[in-house]
Amino acid sequence: MKKILLFLLTAVLLLQACCAAADFSVGDKGQEVLEIKERLKELRYITDGKLTKTYTERTSESVRIFQRTNGLPETGTVDEATRALLFSDAAVRRPYDTLVPLATPAPMPEPDWPDLDGDGFLPGEGEYVYENDEDGLWVYVSHNLRIVITRRKDSSIPLEWYETDIRTRSGEAFYSVMTDPERPGKKYQYPYVIAEEANCVLAFSDDFFATRMNNKETVGIIIRNGQVICTDTNRTSGHHLPNLDMMAQYPDGRLEVYECNEHTAEELLAMGAVNVFSFGPILIRDGEINDKVYHYYKSVEPRHALGMIEPGHYLLLSVQGRMEESKGTVLQRVAELMKEKGVTQALNLDGGNTMALVFRGRMLNKLAVYKKKKFVRTVTSVIAIGHTESQADK
Repeated sequence: MKKILLFLLTAVLLLQACCAAADFSVGDKGQEVLEIKERLKELRYITDGKLTKTYTERTSESVRIFQRTNGLPETGTVDEATRALLFSDAAVRRPYDTLVPLATPAPMPEPDWPDLDGDGFLPGEGEYVYENDEDGLWVYVSHNLRIVITRRKDSSIPLEWYETDIRTRSGEAFYSVMTDPERPGKKYQYPYVIAEEANCVLAFSDDFFATRMNNKETVGIIIRNGQVICTDTNRTSGHHLPNLDMMAQYPDGRLEVYECNEHTAEELLAMGAVNVFSFGPILIRDGEINDKVYHYYKSVEPRHALGMIEPGHYLLLSVQGRMEESKGTVLQRVAELMKEKGVTQALNLDGGNTMALVFRGRMLNKLAVYKKKKFVRTVTSVIAIGHTESQADK
């Protein structure tokens, strides 16, 4: 009996040793193949598709890229050396594709600043406004709101975009302006008209939920000024546009981003959310760029994204597109630009011909061309901050 047990134990050990040393190549199947593919996905060498237990030609190509990146012979087969490195801490992640670097921005003129307090706001009541259309610089300062809009250009791409730095204190916050709060998503108007009538200092287009609502599509979780407008959303956060990822705004100045199915509307209200915008995808979360923007969203379009550097300090990025002097860009560029500015939470809002940046009632971005026509879409709501009785000359 002891001899039999010893024989079986030896056989098991030999089998384990053979399996551990086995090479994996196209056609092989099993749990170990699945584990290899899961590790390749973790290291970004597999980026999409449902993982199976079959070693396919695509698996082999992913292994080749891993081997090339990590200095191993490019065989496409997981041999002992490849497997050891693959599952080690020394494995190098697949680097992201890089974009053509943007040109160094030209220096901006310095406004004739008034006396400001230590935080950079006016020490008392009143407003300071500076507008320089030629150089592309617009400034607004009050005792609790500071907005600096800078237009940037790179004619070699070509690309033109606006960076809007927003700083607040004393409870100054974003709010939603709806054309008809009693019938959300029904009354359409130009964004600059909405902003002017509401005396907004700054206003910009949001998630344009109305188009999905009226087309009877999945709308996403929509909350405006504490009112739940829609509760239906996608079951999973995919890579279509919009994927209905969310940004929630809280009374303490925080902006937090969530995947589309991460919280219900009821949960978000219980957490204290005042507004929830649903478009997506998430661009940056907790300071890290969303992997999806490196693998998807490659179309060159006008873009619009809102981000938080810290509570009370925000960045709005508005990229012009569909015009000769600015083609637009991919979401990777938007995310990377925002991260460079220190953004920790950011969501992609509706871009294309919906994108509108309105300062003191005047739309700064140019009309984009779509289907051979120049226009900006009419919308049913905008995101705004600040109030002023002093609107810009048209």
